Order: sequence, then structure tokens, then C-alpha cells
Amino acid sequence: MRDGMKTCQHTLTDDVIYKEVVVIGNGPSGLVTSFMLAGNVPYLKEIPEDLPIDEMLKARLSNLPPGQNLYETDLLELADGLEGRSQNPIPLLLDNLLRPCADLGIQADPLIEWRFDANKEIEHVVLGRGAPGGSWHTFPPDVRTLSPAAWLTLPPHCGGSTERLSARAVAAYCRRYVHSCHLQRYFRCNVVVSSVTPVSRVSPPCCPACPRNAAFCVTGYDKCEGRGFRYLCRRVVVACGANERPNSLCDSVASFALHSLHELESALRSNVPEPNKNILVVGSGVSAADAVRMSLAAGFNVLHAHRAPAESLAKLSPLTYPDYCRVYKMMCDGPSAKHPNYTPYPDHAIVDVSHLDPQETPPKLTHHLDDDIRPKRVKLLNLVTNQTTELTVFIIAVFIGSKPDLFFLQTNFDINNMDVKKCKCHEKKIDDSKCFFKNHWHYFKSVLGQSIQSCKSRYLNYTEINGNIDTKCELPDCQNRDNCTCETKAKNGLAVKECKCEVIPYSNFTRENTCQCQTANPYSSGLGFGVDPKKPVDGRSNPVAIDKSTHEMLNAPKGMYALGPLTADNFIRFIPGGALAIVSQIHKEIKAEQ
Repeated sequence: MRDGMKTCQHTLTDDVIYKEVVVIGNGPSGLVTSFMLAGNVPYLKEIPEDLPIDEMLKARLSNLPPGQNLYETDLLELADGLEGRSQNPIPLLLDNLLRPCADLGIQADPLIEWRFDANKEIEHVVLGRGAPGGSWHTFPPDVRTLSPAAWLTLPPHCGGSTERLSARAVAAYCRRYVHSCHLQRYFRCNVVVSSVTPVSRVSPPCCPACPRNAAFCVTGYDKCEGRGFRYLCRRVVVACGANERPNSLCDSVASFALHSLHELESALRSNVPEPNKNILVVGSGVSAADAVRMSLAAGFNVLHAHRAPAESLAKLSPLTYPDYCRVYKMMCDGPSAKHPNYTPYPDHAIVDVSHLDPQETPPKLTHHLDDDIRPKRVKLLNLVTNQTTELTVFIIAVFIGSKPDLFFLQTNFDINNMDVKKCKCHEKKIDDSKCFFKNHWHYFKSVLGQSIQSCKSRYLNYTEINGNIDTKCELPDCQNRDNCTCETKAKNGLAVKECKCEVIPYSNFTRENTCQCQTANPYSSGLGFGVDPKKPVDGRSNPVAIDKSTHEMLNAPKGMYALGPLTADNFIRFIPGGALAIVSQIHKEIKAEQ
């Protein structure tokens, strides 16, 4: 903060920069966090008597003087008893203050105003993989939002229409937001964070802005220039969203499938022969519905394998969301209904996929076609009748959810003591060459060891470390290893053999750092940070465990925070509340130290 700035007697080398806070992610979560850290303070306005907000909230607000600084109030007490579409109380509180009575269809003025205070500015940097806006730049431009425009604005902006916006419009708004709020100097885009490592304080700091205050070292590299960077900081805010790793089916299916709407949009523009324009869409949620709509609009015959329609579709109003409700109705009508170019396969799962043999495929069907859109034979299993159906399709699009990529949080283990647990599955032999950890262990040990010890993140091969590389393996001597189990589970309608061992982050105990044999890099899944630490982090079913009053992560070192989709706030309207909880806590801690 500016009021704590004094001349520091301790300098850093040229390749190290000190910041009070490092924010990882430049989507809406990172944008609004930066806005508050930049010295913008929310003050309470006078509450109109006739405004039909929650009565208990109105009573608590009436006890505060008009012009009260929200950073200096007990936010959790104000939020007590509020209910809504967020499970986090402070996001519910700020949403009620920014958009009072929004769920009642009433457009009222915000109950807070924002004022800039230079003394409240906290030096920080926001790191993002692309342009400001995060994953909004990865969606097809014409895909529409679920939320109306009035619910998508970030402080200090308010109001807006009740119309749904395109992804292109939201991405453009995020880019403009940085400039309109004068946040350019805080943003560093087109970079990849590769590790967040706790550091030990060797001696007392000489002032609040002294680098000796640092609790974390954040390393990464610039995607354009290929140069590494290091930031020392006192606090880390994880705001990277929850859509970086699409869920996939088993390996034999995933290699044939597309998993993003952007990839699907490109494939639909391909010159596929007219009589055979079949596409198989797998999934029952909003993204799968988008895929169905896009495919029908492109003139494809849609074959839709799905479970029961997702609850998120069932709750949508036909008046506001006629596009999604049309797909929902087609899914509910089942195979007996005749919808043009649409054939549903409810309660079906993919058993096998293979390319058609050359002699079975007319040359004109494969000429100049990429692998993604070559004709494929797909075998579906009806999970109710146990009957199989064979289909010929050009494109397979799988939309069964996604998870965050938290690899950078789990690089703080002891390289020399880490033990790769060996797993043995009692199924058919799988080639040992496909075991990622076995074949890349020496690479992991040398390269990642250098990164942690010297923070030379430029040497990290992120594509190899963080990619979805096949790691299923069969290794001997499993009986001589502990904490390793193999189970057969039903996953998306398929029987899948899983070999698992716990991965506990931020631990120096040898027996707690173990390998997990699975198709994706286990260190990307966020094991250890969720509400259930034994399961991967999922923004819907297993969000990051946080202190509800501060959004500080419970299963991480002190000073690490999370907000947004990582904490189950999947709607933009609730994200500012998480930033309020974090920045308020930081201000209180700094004030207590002065």
C-alpha cells in the first residue's frame, strides 16, 4: 500500500520482481480483483426504504452509517442468512448490493459506490495466458451467454440490458475493461505460470514493501519471447477459472474426439460430403446443447448420445432461452419423435471407435480430410437393454464437463525423496512405454528440480509436463508398495480400470508424495486442495476449500486465495464478492501490522 511505502534497503537481482500480490488468471476473476487492489474502495450508499431487498440484510445495513467503507466491516456478519445461486456468503452479499432485487426482475441502482483512494492501492501483477478475458476468447464468437448483459458487468460498471450477449461481446468488454479502469500497468498477458513455491523468510523485512516479506515465488515463461520470469510476493490469488481441461472418455475414444466448441466450429466448416454428414455429439449439458445447435445450423445430421438432460437445461425459461429449450425438448422426446436431422441415443455409451478400412470408404470421402473429420465406425452400447448399435460418423464431439488446470500449485515437493508408486492392473498387458512417469521420471527430476531450486522456468517443457499424455501402465511389484489400489469403476457408461495413489501437495513426507496412474497428469487435477482433498478439484462437485469469510485456501500455505469458478461461483455476477472478501482481508492484515 502507498501509505506503507518506505525506501527499501534490500534489492533483488534483475530477473526477480517483488509484488505484494500476484494474481494468476486474467479472466473476469482477475480483472475485478485487480480493480479492487488498484485502490478502488466500495462505500455504502443510503438504502431506500421501499427497496424490497432481504429484510434481515436491510436491518443490518441500516445499522451502518451511510458512506461506510465495506473493507472495514464484518462482511460475513452482513451476509448471514442470505440465499441465492452461490454457496459462498460474501459473493451473495455483494451481488445483493450491486444488483438489488435482480432475481425479482427489478432493475435498481447499486447500493454501493466506488471511490479511488491512492492510499489503498496494493502493488500487484495479473498474469494471464492470453488477452484479458480468459476463456471467453476461446468460445465461438456467436455462442450466447446464459446470463443477461446486466449480470455480466464488473464493478464499477452497472446496469445493462436484459439481452443475452455473444461470447465475442464479452471478450471485447473484458479487453476494454482494463483500459477503462486504467489497469494496464498491472497486467502481463501471454505468459504461463509453471510453479508457485513457498519461500522461507531468512531475516526480518525493513519495511512493508521489502522483498523479505515474500512468502511465495511465482515462476513461469513468456509465450511470445520464450523468456522466464520470477515474482516474489507475499500473497497469491488463484483466479484461473475451471475450464482449461475438458473431461474426456477413455483413451480409445478421446483420440478420435473433439472437446471444445472452437475446434468443433472449425470442423463444421470442412467440406464433408453431403449424403454422409453425420456427427456424434456426446453430453447432456449446456455445451453439448451448443454443439447440437451449431451442428444442425451447419447442415449436419446430429446423432446425440446422452444421459438424462442436465438440470441446468431443465431450469431454463423457454421465453428467454428458446434455443436451448428446443434441444432440451428434442432430448426429452426420445427416439420415437421425428426431429429433422436429429437422432437421440439416450442412455448410450461409446464402446469402440475406429477409422473405416480404406476398402470400405469411397475415395471421395477421405480425400483432403483431416483425421478429426475422417469417417469413423462407432459402436454404441444401450445401457438399459445391453444392445449395441454401429454408426458411421465424420465427427465425434464430446462435451461432458471440464476441470481446472492447477499444475503450478503442486510443484512444491521434494524431488529427491519423491517415490513413484508402482501400480499393477489385472487386465490385459498395456505397453510400459505408455507410462508417463516411468519414462519421463529422469526428465521430471532434473528439469523440474532446476525450476524449483533456481526458478529458471524457461527450461520447463510445459507441453510435455502439462499435456494429456497417456499414463496408463502395468508395472510389477505392486504388492510391495503401499497406498496403491486398483479398482474397476463405471465412467461415462464404460468399465474403466483405475490405479490410484494419493498426491498430497506442500508436504515433505516421503510416503505422502506418490504417483497416480491415470490418463491425465495427476498434478494438474488439484488433488489436496478441494473440499474433498482426495478427489480432483471440480468447480461444481468438488470446489477448492476456502475460508468463507476471506476466500483463503484451507489446504494451502497461508496467503494463498481462490475465487470464481474454482470456488463454485460459475456465474460472473458472483465473482466480485470473492474479490471483495480477499482484498478486504488483505487490507485488514496490513492495517493490523502498522
